[in-house]
Amino acid sequence: MATTQPPHPAPATALIAAVLQTQKLITNHLNSALRPLGLSFARYEVLAMMVAENGPLPMVRIVRALDRHPTTIGTLVDGLEDAGLCVRAINRSDRRSTLVTVTDKGLEVGASASRALDGVALADPQDMHRLHEGLQLLLAATRRASTAAAELSEGRP
Repeated sequence: MATTQPPHPAPATALIAAVLQTQKLITNHLNSALRPLGLSFARYEVLAMMVAENGPLPMVRIVRALDRHPTTIGTLVDGLEDAGLCVRAINRSDRRSTLVTVTDKGLEVGASASRALDGVALADPQDMHRLHEGLQLLLAATRRASTAAAELSEGRP
């Protein structure tokens, strides 16, 4: 009795699946490295933006930079604020806007988190460099394709 082999996915489908599976594994690895500091990678991303700004930062800028829903960013900031890593205030010049500012404790935890992430070894450094270059090419091509698709759907040539 002959058995049939499952169909092989198209190259693009296989690549997409590999990228998404890799993203999940990397996120789990980074979350494990950050867990002792009371952070997830998502919270670290927000904290790192506040550390880089080192002053009041509009939440809308975090939403745009991380391309996340405002509710998601609000929840992440809630956790950082509960941990004493940031403070939130209404923007006096635009009361519709909320500003977040990193605290001294947030600066310390942010620095420790960056060191922890710098110590994460996902693969051989040469492989990582080569993969980074390939992913940058994939990212650029994907952005071009997304832009072209958006222009077509808007009726632009």
